Order: sequence, then C-alpha cells, then structure tokens
Amino acid sequence: MSFMFDQRRLGERIVCAGIFSALAIAALIVFGASSAVAANSCVDAHGKHGCATTIQAAIDAVSSPNTTITVDPGSYTATCGGPGCSVAVINGAASNGASLAGLTLQCVNGKGSRAVILDATGLNHAVTVSGVNGVKIAGCLAENAAREGILVENSDSADIANNEVANNDLAMGPQVGMGTPPCPTFRSPGSGVLQCCPDAFASGPGNFPNDNDDCGEGIHFRSVTNSVIEGNLVHDNIGGILLTDETGANATNLVTNNTSRDNTKFGGDCGVTLASHIACAPGSNDFTGCTLAPMGTPGGVSHNVVDGNLTQNNGASGVGVFANPGIPPGSATTADGNLISNNTVTNNGQPGIAIHVHAQNGSADNNVIVGNTVSHNGGDAEATPGGGSLPGLGIEVLSNGDFGVPFGAAAPIVGTTISHNNVSNQTIDIWVGNTATDTIASLNNLKGKGETGVTNGGTGTVTATDNYWGCPQGPNTAKCASTSGTVLSSPFLSKPAK
Repeated sequence: MSFMFDQRRLGERIVCAGIFSALAIAALIVFGASSAVAANSCVDAHGKHGCATTIQAAIDAVSSPNTTITVDPGSYTATCGGPGCSVAVINGAASNGASLAGLTLQCVNGKGSRAVILDATGLNHAVTVSGVNGVKIAGCLAENAAREGILVENSDSADIANNEVANNDLAMGPQVGMGTPPCPTFRSPGSGVLQCCPDAFASGPGNFPNDNDDCGEGIHFRSVTNSVIEGNLVHDNIGGILLTDETGANATNLVTNNTSRDNTKFGGDCGVTLASHIACAPGSNDFTGCTLAPMGTPGGVSHNVVDGNLTQNNGASGVGVFANPGIPPGSATTADGNLISNNTVTNNGQPGIAIHVHAQNGSADNNVIVGNTVSHNGGDAEATPGGGSLPGLGIEVLSNGDFGVPFGAAAPIVGTTISHNNVSNQTIDIWVGNTATDTIASLNNLKGKGETGVTNGGTGTVTATDNYWGCPQGPNTAKCASTSGTVLSSPFLSKPAK
C-alpha cells in the first residue's frame, strides 16, 4: 500500500465541462451563513479591555452563531497537545460547535510591524476549521506549524482572506510517521532522501496518506465547497495552496488574488494544487485521522476557479491539476471542469500550468486554461524522458502512460481548452501527451521565437489553430515558433491575439 501512495504523490509532485467564466463560478460562492453579527468578543495578549488572553479561550466562549472575534496585535500560541492542536481550533464537534457557524476571526494589525502572529511552533496548525460552515479567517500571520498553516476541512462557505501564511510544513523529515496507518514514505527526487510528514505528536492518529510529501502545504482546503481563498500571501512552505477531496467533494471554490511564492522547502511543491486523492471513510478528519475507503465515496476536485493569482518561484508547477490512482487498483480519482484563468505564472521549478492523469480510469477532463501569463518555468521528466537537461514547459497536459502493475495505463485527457494565454521564454510553450490526448489550443500568443510553440507527444490530435506564433509568417517559419507531432496549426494569426 505504501508503494501506491508513494507513486501517486510522487507523480503529482514531479510537475504537485466546457468553458465557463470566473464570474459564473463566483456567483455560486456563498460568503458565510449571514452578514448579521450576533456577538462580538476580543483577544488581547495582555487581557486589556476585558479581552481573553488566548484565541482559543475566545473561541470556546462563543455562544451564538455569526460571532466576530477581533484579535489585537501580538504573538499568540497554544499549550494544547494531541492531533489537530492549533493556535485556533474551530471544531464542529466541540461542545459549542453549533454556535461556531459563521464565526469571523479578524486579526487587527497595528501600525508598522505590529502584526497578529499565530505562532504554531510545535503545533500541527496555526488554524484548524473542521466541520463548521461560514467561517472567515482574515488578516493573520500563520507561521511555524508542523503541517498546514491554515487547514479547513469538511466545511462550506469559508473565507480565508488577506492572511500571510509562511514557514509551515516543518514536520517533514527523514522518518516514518507515527499513528495508524503509519505514514508511507517516498524518496525525494534528486536527493533520494527518505521523507515523510509525521504527526506532531506521538499519540496522533496518522496523517491523511497523501499529505505525506507536503505536510498539507500552506493553506489546505480538504473537502470544502462554495468557499474562497483570497488576497493571501503564502510563502516559504513546502507548497502554497492545496485543494483535495479525501472525505467528500471539493467543488465550486474560488482561489483569487493570492501570491504564492518561494514554496521550496524539501524541494517544494506547486503554488496552487488541485489534487484528487484516495478516499477516506465518513467521519475522517484531522482529529481522528483517515480510515481508508474504497473509491466511489463522493469526491472529486471539480468546478473550482483559480483566477488572478501570482505563482512564482515555487519548487514544482505554478498551478497543477492532478487525478491519481485509487484503492483498489483500477479505481481512480477525478479533477474535472476547473478553470485556471488570468494568473501570472513565472519562474517555477516545473511546468507553469500542469494537468496530469496518473491512473487507469482517472479523469482530468474539461479543464480550461485561459488568459494566463506564463514564462520562465521548468520541465518535467515524465513529459520529456531521456535524462539530461529538461526543456522548460509553459502549459502541460500529461496522461503519463503506465506506472506498471497494479496501476494500468493512464486514461487520456479529453476536453481541455487552452485559450488567450501569453506564453514566453519557454522551450516548449504548450506540451500535450503521452496518450491519445486531444486538446484545443487557440487564440494564444506563443512568443517563443526559435522555440517550439506546440508539441504533441502523444497519439491524439492537438488543434492549435488561430494562434500567434511569434511573427506574422506563422508556425515553422524562420522567425516563428514551431510545431512537433500531430498539430493542426492553420489558419494562424499574423498579429498577437487580444
């Protein structure tokens, strides 16, 4: 079983229906349970104004929905122990869980460098939201957690806004994790170091299996719907922003106007990752751990919007969408119908925007990549095997063949639309393969003069008509980008698309 986990997350790490608009999806987002504020309370490290001195004390005292807790500048931690321990735990299973719906935790920063610091040194997270709808976390600095800085799971209508999330994922180490089931291990690409994210506490229940090569990243939505991650600065973690579906669907969320940069710890992961993972049984959460379940449990990472973000200098891809093997072998996961739009994706260690299927019967269909600016990103050994220097890939659509027994050949990806993107300073602007993966790529500006505009590394057809290839003369001329493989490139644009 460890081998299965290793391979699927390693494949994800090696990079991390139809067209619809960001506005259409945003219209589905519900911002909290209600705009009404039922009560106010406050936190001050010195107990001024009658405020609680710890954030958790204020949360535990909440007695009605839609409460707002304001937190004055200062550094806050916690003395709890055990799984899920955080500076702030907002848990629907708590004695006042029903009253926590619609809770706002508002960090009020002062002048200069006077910030609200949620120092999670020695804790699993800075903030945990589990099974509570309508929670908003705003304006906080979440740092030094063993795993995610901010984890939201099994919830609806969350809003994670204008926070700084930095220097988390600290539990990664060359050891086997604790708990049951124990943490599977993998060998880090390049160094070969045996790595794993253990629980922060010896009595922990064991991590969710697919968290084990990233400790959950900076901000993690696990099985969250109709929610927003907006305006956050996420940096110096293993990975940036992660959406997964272990305990149920992760759908109709909006990830917008965030900066996810320099997430390179232990080699780094993606700036923004949409990854469909193996299923955990109902009732699984960060406090109880994951009880593995056969695939078929409702899940899928679908109809999410990643719009207007800056993803820069991350260890893997700027934005990644992944469908992976399931349990038992032959089953698989789903990452369909997501929109990646209007992002700036630059200087990441692996392909700028990547869609991957790593499994027989896996699905990463009908995803849309539109309006992005992509440049100076790295390559992918799965797309271009053979060793040596890997060509930098701007946009990658990869169905990676066959991992071998017991996985079976990966399913082709269908319905991908790539449009109105500006791609420059990449060896290959758009790469598609290795199976019969059909893709439509039109109205893009492929500015890699003397480089490859579109490569089809598979047996399908890439329809790449009405693109600008870097000069008026069109593809495969002296001053324009070229094509490779089966690519339909005519007609073409003689000037850049607007």
